[in-house]
Amino acid sequence: MSKKTKKEKILAAYRRKLRLLEQNEKPIQPSIMTVERRTNKEEVEASKKPKNVQGISQSLLSKYFFSDLKKSLVLVVLIIALEFLLYFANLIK
Repeated sequence: MSKKTKKEKILAAYRRKLRLLEQNEKPIQPSIMTVERRTNKEEVEASKKPKNVQGISQSLLSKYFFSDLKKSLVLVVLIIALEFLLYFANLIK
């Protein structure tokens, strides 16, 4: 069996890509979309939901922010205390 030439390899790759594209293509059939009418009451309820979610997410963010801030401050104080301790330990020696 002879080796493939460069052109044959390119043609084979092109055929593979073409076959994959044909398999992936699905005919798009137009469908009739149903339109739902909302009453004013439903629209008001729908508009209130995102605000509640934002309020909840804001409270969680502030809660996590302050807890992370406290942890960070404790770590900074401990690191500074350790540096002072090592500094004075070196002075004594």
